[in-house]
Amino acid sequence: MDPQSLHVKRKIFKAGEQIFAEGDIRDHAYILEEGSVDIIRALNGKGETRVATLNAGDLFGEMALMEPGLRSATAIAKNKCIAFIISSSVLEDRLQGLDPVVTSLFSMLIERYRFSRIEKDHNDEIMGRVMGDAGKAFHSPNAALSQFASRKTDALKELALEQEIRRALDNCDFKPYLQPIVSLTDQKIIGFETLIRWHHKTRGVIMPDDFIPIAERMNLIQAIDRKMLEMACDIIPKMHKAVEGADKPFISVNLSGVNFEDNSMVMGIGEVLKNANVDPKHIKLEITESAFIGNADNAAKILDGLKELGVSIALDDFGVGYSSLGYLHRFAIDGIKIDKSFTHRARDNKKGMDIVAAIIGLAKTFDLGVIAEGIETQDDMDKLTQIGCVEGQGYLFSKPLTVDEALKTLH
Repeated sequence: MDPQSLHVKRKIFKAGEQIFAEGDIRDHAYILEEGSVDIIRALNGKGETRVATLNAGDLFGEMALMEPGLRSATAIAKNKCIAFIISSSVLEDRLQGLDPVVTSLFSMLIERYRFSRIEKDHNDEIMGRVMGDAGKAFHSPNAALSQFASRKTDALKELALEQEIRRALDNCDFKPYLQPIVSLTDQKIIGFETLIRWHHKTRGVIMPDDFIPIAERMNLIQAIDRKMLEMACDIIPKMHKAVEGADKPFISVNLSGVNFEDNSMVMGIGEVLKNANVDPKHIKLEITESAFIGNADNAAKILDGLKELGVSIALDDFGVGYSSLGYLHRFAIDGIKIDKSFTHRARDNKKGMDIVAAIIGLAKTFDLGVIAEGIETQDDMDKLTQIGCVEGQGYLFSKPLTVDEALKTLH
């Protein structure tokens, strides 16, 4: 399937413009973001009548998502309108990511919605025409379906944000920030973690927690991760030029677990490395436990493929997931990053410190590297050093830096 067919498109219609006509082949549904649309129907040779006027947040033409056929009404922009165009392939793609129970319930609601829109004339003669293209139920809506109406504002915001993310990718508005990773014995920088920031034209710098979850739901995270890897590869020669001697810093890049649902990921990362012409041994890919949930066997194959490319793999946020210990011997992992929550917990009590010490000991047993995240105080560093942790990152050493700022730290 063409990847473009899975994208939600956005289109502007002029006042009076016909969006679709009665008798047209159903191809897409529409969600109004701005403006109003009149739904017009023919009256058995007696002219036409407006059966509904739709406003922002309303759905129309939705029978195109349910079954093939011809439009049963005409839609005309009452004024300047902006609408999101939804194809059946988009709907199917997004339903695949839902829990099977949710998908089943959604399908049943859609089926009930179809039958709630069968029109009966005043003589009780069944006309047999589904009123899907009229865009509104002409009778009292199903109680369960009415719950969706309260969420249409959120849906519009999310669809608009999806369009903004796509534009940001095209305009290179996602920027890498680098947080140093240091040797705890001498505080020498040994590498950097790449952290993404969205430089929005009007909202300023947007932090990843505000857009990454949406990007993951909308299958945009793969493009974002690839962009960050490409930029990291561009930074490596600049870093190495700024450093004298043989010990060259590495750069780590986060990969969303969503990537592990796509078996072409290894090929894509291989293409980036080949095009950048960088030594992959200076690249570390950080993954979280979510990469292994669902199909662990397939994830293992992907990890093996990544290792064959020459990159190293770190398990990020170690200790947060319930089954992290089992991953250490099963998957091709080179190191772990102790989650900052454990680092902070170790400040308060001996039990917390014992847990961190146990994690470090376990990692050494498996011959894995260890990086402690969230080091914010000298006391944090001292305690971690005492229990054998040799690498770390956190605000004690540096906040995330722009690329230029990070390069200056190497001189």
